[in-house]
Amino acid sequence: MPLLFLHGWLGAGAIWTLVLDELAQRRRTIAVDLRGFAGSRAAPGPYTVETLANDLSALLAALDLDPLVVIGHSMGAAIAQRFAIDRPDAVEGLVLIAPVAARGPEFSPRLEAMFRATVGNVENTNAWLAKLTHREPPAHVTALLRAAAATASPRAALESFDSWSRLAFEDEARTIATPTLVIAPAEDRPMTPTWVRSRVADVIAGSRLDIVADAGHYVPLEAPKTIAERIEAFLASL
Repeated sequence: MPLLFLHGWLGAGAIWTLVLDELAQRRRTIAVDLRGFAGSRAAPGPYTVETLANDLSALLAALDLDPLVVIGHSMGAAIAQRFAIDRPDAVEGLVLIAPVAARGPEFSPRLEAMFRATVGNVENTNAWLAKLTHREPPAHVTALLRAAAATASPRAALESFDSWSRLAFEDEARTIATPTLVIAPAEDRPMTPTWVRSRVADVIAGSRLDIVADAGHYVPLEAPKTIAERIEAFLASL
């Protein structure tokens, strides 16, 4: 069964590199650059969660990926939930990692301003990225994060932020019947494991919440072997 990986905000398919290294010999894996980001930077808008989810239908048809398991990180997890609602026939399983909830994170004005200030500002972006791991990452991981963020179209970054930070489809998310694994990094802030449980895992009936210790928001880069193991165990349960 193919595995489709969706990156988060100011991310790229490359953020899954270390996880794919653990899985690719046993699984068919596809990590996409979402519309407006990295290799898809030139793709025109709109850059909403709904549009990014709709793009996946065309991808499935082009690559013959139906059915598949969708694995999303952060904003990518919100897109995965939207896609599972719109195309339940195509999705055999969901893995939501450090997920954005279907009714958004409801950031304070101060935090929202901080996110907006990263767009087009390398210094602010690098300072923000440094907060997304629990420990200081190796140089090659820092370089990967910074390179991914630098490739985002400013318009896509701002428009997608407006979309995922103000989502309002929690009632629809409650209808998701797809087997779902929710993974929460123990040191993520402000989307703590308690927040993820109440806003994501408790919304999707029958989902399972796993907590990964000693990791921050970018757990796919901090604990790739653990993430791969959790994914493999989930796949075995389908």
